[in-house]
Amino acid sequence: MTAFLIALFFAIGFFFESIFGFGGGLIAYFFLSFFVDIKIMVIAGLYIGTLSSLYIAYGSRKFFDKKLFLKIMPITIIFSIVGALVFSIGNSKFLSILLAITLFLLALKLSFFDKYRFPKILQLKLLILGTFIQGAFGVGGPFVVNALYDKFSSKSVLRATMAVFFVFCNILRFIQILITNPSSLNFIPTISWTIIPVLIAIYFGHLIHLKIKEQYFKRGIAIITFLASINFFAKLFY
Repeated sequence: MTAFLIALFFAIGFFFESIFGFGGGLIAYFFLSFFVDIKIMVIAGLYIGTLSSLYIAYGSRKFFDKKLFLKIMPITIIFSIVGALVFSIGNSKFLSILLAITLFLLALKLSFFDKYRFPKILQLKLLILGTFIQGAFGVGGPFVVNALYDKFSSKSVLRATMAVFFVFCNILRFIQILITNPSSLNFIPTISWTIIPVLIAIYFGHLIHLKIKEQYFKRGIAIITFLASINFFAKLFY
């Protein structure tokens, strides 16, 4: 049953991520938070997110901005590894608090600051925060997109470059978790089949990725993210 729910909710999430370049993990985590422990949920996201982003990156490789990616690589390496380390050594209660705060901040950003262009010094801090969150939970994309938004020449470039960013971060996360807490990866073989419906969803999302207005998606993501943060806070009391 757990594997079925993982497949269903990540398929829904990555259908939209293939359209807009982010949001897959946020959508999946919202629904899965009612049924699955946070550590299982995030490890499932690591497996599915890596393969899904690899598929998106390959399909849109001609739009990949190599120069921009190499520019942010040093920060990405350092802070995604730190985030992965925090995830590895933290218990479920601590991680639930951290993820709840993260999702609440994301909801605020998407609701009130989505079109605000931060000054360069704050853009750097957003990039650091985004790579840390990506390393810890795999949902740092919105912060990174906001930090780099003016650097993307088109929606297709954003989609392709962020997909490569996700793959790179997730490889670092996998290595870090393999070193510090390898037993947490043991259940991945039992959900290996879940990537199939997710890839099918990505394929259909790609077919329409230029036809849906992004503003409606972001409003929906903001609501879902806020509700998910409330749910993770509530988990602390039961």
